[in-house]
Parts: sequence; structure tokens; C-alpha cells
Amino acid sequence: MSSPDISQLNPAQQEALQTYTAVTDQDPIAAIPLLQRCEWNVQIAIARFFDGEPATDPLAEARSALPPTSARQTANLQFESLVSSVRSVPLRQDPEDIVERVDTSAANERQYHPSFLLSILFTPFNIMYRVLSTVLSPLGFLVPSFVSRLFQRLIYQQSRPVRRALPPAETARRFIREFSEEYGDNSLPFAETGFNLTLDDAKKNFKFLLVVLLSPSHDENTGWVQETLLSGQLKTFLDSHKDELLLWGGNVRDAEAYQVSSSLQCTKFPFVGLICQTNDSGSAAMTVVLRASGPMPVSELVAKLGTAMTAHQAQLAATRAQRAEQQASRNLRQEQDSAYERSLAQDRERARRRREEAEAAARAEKEAQERAMALEKRRANIAQWRHWRAQSLPKEPGPEVKDAIRVSIRMASGERIIRKFHSEADLDELYAFVDCYEVVKAKEAAGTNGEEVEEPVGYEHEYGFRLVSPMPRTVVDLEKGGSVGERIGKAANLLVEPVEEEEEASDED
Repeated sequence: MSSPDISQLNPAQQEALQTYTAVTDQDPIAAIPLLQRCEWNVQIAIARFFDGEPATDPLAEARSALPPTSARQTANLQFESLVSSVRSVPLRQDPEDIVERVDTSAANERQYHPSFLLSILFTPFNIMYRVLSTVLSPLGFLVPSFVSRLFQRLIYQQSRPVRRALPPAETARRFIREFSEEYGDNSLPFAETGFNLTLDDAKKNFKFLLVVLLSPSHDENTGWVQETLLSGQLKTFLDSHKDELLLWGGNVRDAEAYQVSSSLQCTKFPFVGLICQTNDSGSAAMTVVLRASGPMPVSELVAKLGTAMTAHQAQLAATRAQRAEQQASRNLRQEQDSAYERSLAQDRERARRRREEAEAAARAEKEAQERAMALEKRRANIAQWRHWRAQSLPKEPGPEVKDAIRVSIRMASGERIIRKFHSEADLDELYAFVDCYEVVKAKEAAGTNGEEVEEPVGYEHEYGFRLVSPMPRTVVDLEKGGSVGERIGKAANLLVEPVEEEEEASDED
């Protein structure tokens, strides 16, 4: 037998196959024969997948009992059945289906007490009931259960038991702990946060929120939990959708769970509600897309959950993809802004460096100009001072002066000069003669004294040399003062040692 070809299915059959495989996770090739036997009815196929196929085919029996119809009418009936099964949950919800955050403040906790009048009226009956229930407890199976429940409700007229209020997270953990203690090992992924945080998480991440509300006062609660809620089939369904489904449970004896039941319009327990984000009302809102109240077989519950989730998965996937695209665009824009900021910071840093380099160059150039101007001015002052000082130098004593002192001076250029000085002449005249020798020599060569030169204003001359006696080496220091006769005797041989060159050499070292 050849395997079915999916490409040969019509659009309605392909849509039915997609809905069926999304709920059961069965291989599409293996699912086609079952859908064909079920006349492409998704709900019947899902029920047969989980419960098994019956010995006789009810569809064949029903079809044989009906009058013959044309193939076109049969196809239309199949298509309408498929559409009704896939769209069993309407996409457009009423405003009452929108789920808002519940108020969990302790101030809004309302406690209901038994009616005072009924308490007084039924006190004798209460005492009698307690005595008889204790004595006749072994024969309790003879009394219908609804009679005892009715009697208890008349005696204890309360809307719901009230327990000590805890924070939402503590209430959720208390529910999980009590659920495990009462029903054994709990493998269900109940959220350990309050309803509001779980609802916000589902809305933020575009996930489904499955709400389970239990009421211990109902007799069907224990059987439904053990047979349906803790069944392997539901566990498999939840595991297959763990990335897109959050599970939150609550006990209506707690204030938060009671307010959630009121918000979800719960009228019967146990209650299962499926919530997801829809955009039908014009804005993104969390909406109840499925309500399952009262005991229900696990196959029916799984089928309804799968159908409801399949009907809204496309919308959530599109919204999730849109948010991912927006987030990618936002990240790209942030990266571009960051790259632009880094580039701008680098440009600013380069501009700052160029500006600092330009300022440093301008400052160095200005300092060089100032040094050059200062050096030029100093040279001009030195030349002016030498011309001015040469005018005041006394003439060399003649032969008639008996106490004249003969001094032999070797200049820094190597030229030797021999000149006589008065013995009482100040030592400064000897230094001034050596410093102004070139000016004096030029005037003697020209045969004229030249124009009168004034002393430079604000200039204090310092000699750039010192006179040294070689044998033994003795420095004729100008700072010690004295006359020429006192410092060098009747005759002397002196050397001119530049001071600036020695100081510059010591600075370089």
C-alpha cells in the first residue's frame, strides 16, 4: 500500500491535518489514514487518538442510516464540520473575557460569616447531626451524598472558607506544597509566583497562561485531579508546549485565587481557563480563550486546549515575530548609535589632539621667537654696552709711569695681547678691556672714536669669561674686587676662559 501524498490533499484537509498534528504531535503520514476514517473531523480524530478507536465505526453506521447524498454535499458537510472544530473558540472575544490584574491587597479581603439567624435555628440540628454522624458513620454509605452536602451547607452558610492571607508568591508556594502533600508527587510545572506576575510574564513573552482553580469542598475535585490533571496524557501535552505555556494553580479558599475565579467568571469547579494575548479589541489585551468548568475527561480537555491554542498560535507567532523584528531593529539602532558615538568620540579625540598639537606648536614657535628676540636684544645690548664701555676705558700708561703693571693676556681666539695698566686701576678695567678689545681694536684701526653711545637702559652686563693665571693656576675673580696691582702683582700672564661654554657643557652632562 503506497503512503499518502500530502500534496494531493485539498486546502481544508491540509488545514485539518495541521490542526490534528499540532495537538497530537503525530507523524502527518500516519495521521492521514485516521483522519480519513474520521471523515476529516478533527475532534473525533483527536478523541480516537487518545482514547483508542471503537470496535464499530459510528460515522459509517450514521452514514448508512441517512438517505443517500451527493458527493458535493458530503464534502460540504465535512468542510463545515472541520471549520466548526477548528474555530470552536471564537477569535473575537467579548469585553467580559478580558483579564485584568487582580487586587491582592489585604484591605480588600472580605470574610463571610455564617448567618446568625440560621446558626441559631440549626444549632439543635447541628448537634444532632454530629452525634448521629459519629454513631452511624459505618452506615454512611446508605445515605446519599448530596443530602449530607445540602445539610452541611445549610448549617455552615459560607460563600467560601477564609484562610490566613499571605503574599501572592507565598500563597502560590503554599498551594503547590499542599497539592503535593494531598495528591503525591507533583510533576506539574506550577508557577511559584502570584497571578499578576504570571499574567505579566505571559503577556510580555506572548505565551499562553493555563489557570487551574480547585475547590476542596467539591466531591469531584479529588477524582478530577487524579484522573485528569495528573494524567500522563495531560503531562505529555504540557511538556510538548512548555516553551509557550505557563501553568498557574490556586485554591479558592485563598483570597487571590478567589478573586481570580471572580475575574474569570468561574461558575463551577474544578475550573480550567486558557488565557492569551489578543488584538481583536484594538489593543493588546489578555483574553480568556477557553473555559472548561466541572469534571472533564482528559482526552476532551487536551483536545479543547489543543484546538484553542492552535487557533491563536498563528497570531501569537506573528506578534512574537513582530516583537523580535522590533527588538532587532532596536538593537541595530542602538549598535549604530553606539558606533556613531564611538566614531564621534574618536573624531573628538583626534580633533583634541590636533588642537593640542597645534597649540603646542604655536606655543613652541612663540617661545622660540621670544627666545630669539631676547637673544637678539641681549646681543644688541652687549654690543651697545661694549661701545659705551670702550668710551670710558683709560688710555694705556706711557713709559713715564713707573708703577705701571705689564699684563700679557691670551684671548679665547688664541691672540696674545700685551698691555700696561695703572697699579691702582680697578680690576673691572682689566675685565672691561678684555671684553671690549674688539671694539677698541676696530676704533684704533679706523683712527676715530666714533659716535657717542649711551649705556643700555635696564641692562646689567655680565662678563662671559674669567681671567686665570696658569702657573700656578689661579682664578682672578672679579667678585673679590681690588686693584690690578693688588690682585696680579707687578706683571702677570693671564688666560681668558669662557664661562658660558663651560656652563653649557655642564648642563648637557
